[in-house]
Order: sequence, then C-alpha cells, then structure tokens
Amino acid sequence: MKTYSLPMLLVILLAIPAATFAGGTDLADLATVVDRTSHRASSFDRTGGNDDNLMSFEPGQTAVLLDTKGPGVITHIWFTVSAFRGGPDTVLRDLVLRIYWEGSKTPSVEAPLGDFFGLGHGRVYPVQSLPINVGADPRALNCYWPMPFYKHARIELTNEGKQSVRRIYFNISYELGKIQPNQGLFHAEYRSVRDLKPQVLVRNTHGEDNYVLLDTEGEGQYVGCFLFVDAAPGGWWGEGDEMIFVDGESKPSIVGTGTEDYFCEAWGFDRVTGFPYYGIPLLDKLPNGRTQTTCYRFHVPDPVRFKKAIRVTIEHGWAKDVTNDYSSVAFWYQTEPVATRPTLPKGEDARPRNHAAEEPKRLTSVRWPAMQAETPLRALGIGARAITTGYGQTQFGGYLRLDAPNQEIALPLPLFAPGTYQVQVKLVALGSAAPVTLALDGNPQSIVERVESKGTVVTLGTAEVADDGRLKLTVRSAEPLAIDFVLVKPKQ
Repeated sequence: MKTYSLPMLLVILLAIPAATFAGGTDLADLATVVDRTSHRASSFDRTGGNDDNLMSFEPGQTAVLLDTKGPGVITHIWFTVSAFRGGPDTVLRDLVLRIYWEGSKTPSVEAPLGDFFGLGHGRVYPVQSLPINVGADPRALNCYWPMPFYKHARIELTNEGKQSVRRIYFNISYELGKIQPNQGLFHAEYRSVRDLKPQVLVRNTHGEDNYVLLDTEGEGQYVGCFLFVDAAPGGWWGEGDEMIFVDGESKPSIVGTGTEDYFCEAWGFDRVTGFPYYGIPLLDKLPNGRTQTTCYRFHVPDPVRFKKAIRVTIEHGWAKDVTNDYSSVAFWYQTEPVATRPTLPKGEDARPRNHAAEEPKRLTSVRWPAMQAETPLRALGIGARAITTGYGQTQFGGYLRLDAPNQEIALPLPLFAPGTYQVQVKLVALGSAAPVTLALDGNPQSIVERVESKGTVVTLGTAEVADDGRLKLTVRSAEPLAIDFVLVKPKQ
C-alpha cells in the first residue's frame, strides 16, 4: 500500500484554505463570542482511573455515547479502538455507528464505523480531507462534519460482530444553545453490492442499472461520498459517469464524464492522494491480482441541492466477464430526519472480500490468548465472553470467561506441527468456590481447588500432536471459570 511522504503531507496541508481549519468554522469567526456552552461526551474512567474506554464490548451490545436535548451542534467526533491491533480483523465493519435527530426512531446516520471514516475494505490507512481525518497512525478517527440539531441528539455504537471488542475510546465535542434557522440535519448512508456485474454503457440515459450512492426524499443538499471498490483483474472499473437525479427527474440533470473525473482526478488513478475535497487514500494491488481502491469527493464548495428528492448514482462498466465489489458512504443534509433507509448488510454479507478464510498456519509454539476462543465457542452455544482487564492484570489485557456449569468444554486451540508439546494453562480468579478440572489428551486430569487471587498456572504435562495438528484440551467447572492464556511449547 502506498503511504504519504512528508513533502506530500505539506502540500496537502498548504492546499487547505486557511479559513477552514476550525472544523467548518472560519478563522475570522473564532473571534465572535456566541451564546452557547461547550460540552463533551467521552469514555473517560468515571472512577478517576486510567481505563478511559468502553471495555469488553460484547456481540449484540449497544452503547449510548451521547443523549442530549437541543438546540445545539456537534462539532467533532473522535474514536480509536484497541482491536485495530491484535483483535478481530472485521472490527471496522462489525462496529456500527448510528445517530438519531429530534427523537426520530429511524437513524439519520447508519454506517459501519470504519467506512464512515473512510476506512473501507476492513483496512486501515491515513485519510487527509477537510471533514474526515484518519491519523498518520491510522487508528485515530476524526470527523469534523458540523451536525446541528434543534430538539434532540442521540449517538449509539453497536457491536454487530461475533467477537467482543476489548477497548473503545471516544470523544464527542458539542455545543448547546441557539443555532441559526434553516439548518439541515446531517445524514450518512452505507450501501454495498457484492459481485456487481458490468453495465453496457450504450444508450444509458436513465441510469436504471447504475450503482446507487444515495436515494432519499426531502429538502436539503448532497455533500459527498466515499466509494470503495474491490476490483477483480480484467479491466479498468472507472469507465462510468455520475448521474444525479434531482426532485424526481426521469433523466439526470447532472451527468459527468467518468468515475475518476467525478473524484476530481483524470486519466485513471495512479497514486495515493489526499486533498481537502477529494482524494485516493487507498490504491493497492493484492497478490491475487485484485485491486482495492478508496476514493472520496466532498461537495463542500459545491453542494448539490434538492427540494423534494435526490438520487445519486454512478455507472459501472468493465470487462463483461468480471464482477467487482462496490460499497460506499454518502453524506448529506436535509431539513427532517429520514423516515426509512436501506437495510444494513448483516453477517457475512457485510464482510470485506479480503477476509476470506485462509489455510491455518501450523505452529510449533504459542502463548495463546484464551480470548480468541470466544467466537468459535459462542457458535457452539457455549456461554463464552472475552473480558477486558486493566493494564498489566493479565498477559494480553483480558481473559476468557466461560459460563457453562458442569459442561466439558474443548478449547479451540490453533493447529500445531506434528510433535510432542508441553502445555500450561493460566487460570484467572473469579471468586468461584467450585474447583476447575482440566484435561490434556493422554494425561491424568488436573483439579484446581482454588484459583489464587493473582491467577494460577497449571502444568498439564505433555501431549503428542499427529498429522491433523490438533491438541485436545478440555476444562470444566460447576461455576463460571476464567482463562488468561494457554502456553504450548515443544518438549525439551
């Protein structure tokens, strides 16, 4: 993947007009005293400690990040997630951001967290634009779209994946007080089509088969989008014009000259760029010949206005036997919250193609975080949850909690190369009174009557691993039990 050099970053920064550095507020306006109060909603540690995050955010859990009456305006949203390193690789699609205005039951913003911030394909990379920034360490997500509201604002984050997310940090800056009349409410919509077939770009005057970026009713203005394309080998995917239908038009009143032209480039995409209103933050060719591209266009100086409705589409033309994956996030403002929206893709339909299962690597030694067993055990109906701990309390910042009374549970260990291995398990104290029974294939059971407050390391002996690579280790207790890690190393 191409990255930014320091000279390019300087060019990008110098290209941003000086009057726009204050998150949409002109520098000249900063001297104006406004009758509003400043506030922040954040994940700070309410005990006064340093665990300033949402911990052990389990599948299906929803957290309310902000819930306030208006009038007011949200000026900045920041996130980071510990799972960018060492966590589930689908976390950017698993976490879903929803924002509700004026007490509406329908979210005006609904998008996977990563895609909302321009991180498509389940990947991380810098994004340098005026309204959306992802840091040079691409784990810092920043949004500067101004989000005014009159009556009420509510922001939620939901884990729609299969695995707990260890730590989520957030800061939301907002002001309360009188706002200008005729302010539109901020909206964002995620769409995705897998295996999109090519169009025949002849006599396409009505755009019936175009890829749809946005289709909404109301009064407002369209202000831009991210487009993410995972393209198969076999032709340039950008031979397609944008076609925008305003207020119910049967033929578009706005028609462009090509995909790269709409995203303010020309003659294809040949390098990573990032400018205030347009850019290509990801342009990567994969070993299998596919290409992954992220591009953005923000209509900050040139919003597309509509009175009744708008439909924003783009053609998709390439070699006839090739299918590509398209996904996108469109941004717009309108005077009322949307009443309906497309259903968000779920489960495997939401997964980026690059997360297809690979042949597991055979290990020869590992200190295996037991938290990794959460997803496969949940799939078997076993009560398993990855629990985050304070820094330094466990080997990997968390442990696996099992709540399956008297059930013998086989831990889904990784595969190993054939050989003889020594195995240890570290248990975590939960305050349970029941003993814990552990069994390693070919060895007598080990019974731990009481787990010490600092944890107990149990040496289980040695086991032979055959050509199938499997090492059988089971645990059982009448009460909940917790495991920090399993240490597997070759017999000395």
